[in-house]
Amino acid sequence: MKRRVGLLTLALLGSAHAGSLDSVKTYLGSKLTRQVAGTHALTKAADAYYALAKGANFNYAVLAKNPATRAAVRQARAGWSAASPAYEDIEGIVAGVEQLSLFDVILDAGTSGAEGGEAVVPFDLKLPNGKTLAKPGNLFGVNEGTLWGTVKAFGSGVSFDVNGNGKLEFGDQLPDANVLKAAAAELHAQTLRLQQAARAWRPTREDVFGALVGNVPTVGPVFFEDWKTSPFVLGQASTRTDFVVISRLSDLKGNVSSWQAMYAGLSADVKGKNAGLDSQITAGLNELAGFVGKLVSREQTRRYSPEQAEALQREAQNRATVITGRMTQAAALLGVKTQ
Repeated sequence: MKRRVGLLTLALLGSAHAGSLDSVKTYLGSKLTRQVAGTHALTKAADAYYALAKGANFNYAVLAKNPATRAAVRQARAGWSAASPAYEDIEGIVAGVEQLSLFDVILDAGTSGAEGGEAVVPFDLKLPNGKTLAKPGNLFGVNEGTLWGTVKAFGSGVSFDVNGNGKLEFGDQLPDANVLKAAAAELHAQTLRLQQAARAWRPTREDVFGALVGNVPTVGPVFFEDWKTSPFVLGQASTRTDFVVISRLSDLKGNVSSWQAMYAGLSADVKGKNAGLDSQITAGLNELAGFVGKLVSREQTRRYSPEQAEALQREAQNRATVITGRMTQAAALLGVKTQ
């Protein structure tokens, strides 16, 4: 009888812990709704562009003369530009939760088969013309490289004034319609699969602490390293093909928001054990968010030098290291093991 009561008590405690994390799942769901809207708009525009290209027998010089072409490309870019930041706002959750983490490889972090490494994407991209792109890289990257022409193989090779300002600037060329149609459709399909998986996910303390302790330390070695090699720091000397349309500082800002949302679901439990530690973690995350937010704002009117970028990386990483240590301490107080 005592054993049955004990099990019931544990079940009730588990339900209470899950309930305190409902806000994390709500946050994830709201951002995914935005992401789905963006990928849907991208797919719709990509299909329209493909129809125009097919009507021109895939003669891109002819396609460039069609007045409808500019609108289709711009609408596709707008869809991508809405979906990508929405994903960055939840990447810290998706990448850090084992049940969801494969989607991060597929959508935003995976490498191509040619690049290799431990995070090669697990899919091939089948094009409408019957060709297959074997393990082409993550889907946000493939779509970015196609829409802005940073990956030569994904483009048509035909210059095109996308914004209509009378100049040929960064990204001013027509994408390959077959690649764009397939890449946009797969990005939307995988986003819907992530949304379904997120609805089935029941967050636990282990999930959320694990995601935080795994993601917060990536400030320097992932986000700042990508940023330092991008056009946002190196200008035309950059050879990157991804993370060139939206600054990685903006992506980091979105990720920090997800860390704040995750910790908000744990805060009450930590506060119950050590109110001072809870205040330190909350303040640390808020200060990191403010620090990154200021960098994003300043980047609108200036470019940081590589030396400045190095110094900023060290400062940001120091902040992240302190926060991670405190989160590890908080997890231990609650009997949660983190790796």
